[in-house]
Amino acid sequence: MNVLDHLKTHTVLEIKNYCKDSAIDAGVAMMHVSGDFNLSTLIRNANFFGYKQACYVGKKKWDRRGSVGTYHYTDLSHFNDEQSFVDYVKNENYNLIAVENNIPEYEHKTYDLYEEDLFYGIDKPMFIFGEEKDGLSGFMLDNSDLIITIQAYGSVRSLNVGTTSGIIMSNYRNYYDKL
Repeated sequence: MNVLDHLKTHTVLEIKNYCKDSAIDAGVAMMHVSGDFNLSTLIRNANFFGYKQACYVGKKKWDRRGSVGTYHYTDLSHFNDEQSFVDYVKNENYNLIAVENNIPEYEHKTYDLYEEDLFYGIDKPMFIFGEEKDGLSGFMLDNSDLIITIQAYGSVRSLNVGTTSGIIMSNYRNYYDKL
């Protein structure tokens, strides 16, 4: 059981309640995932950084091994299609924030992660990450309140989606904890 030492004697329900009670009102989602370990990493990151929930859009079956059991403790929602996910996000009053490489046609709402005051005024974010090969769809980008990109400094064009999710979650959690 990969839990904090003080939780090792607790039941799954008690650990889940502990996670709910200490979570921030923020969520993360991934769509069109072809590599299950990216989804597992996203769920594990959501648990580690204390996010309220994790969502995935697309196929229902996935390899849970990489999440080391964190799916037991973090609320996890599945959506078959993008429209049902976007409807959920709007109904739950989340701010939909896409994380994507720079796309020129969306430049007007794309911001660098390290831009000062990036998260100011965003009370309830739902960060959405896409597949490494195809990224997020135009539909998802159109429905996002803003798009975040991470500046590359080396020669590689992009990061692994699971890694990217950890960077974004850590940065938002750091911002949130300073409020």
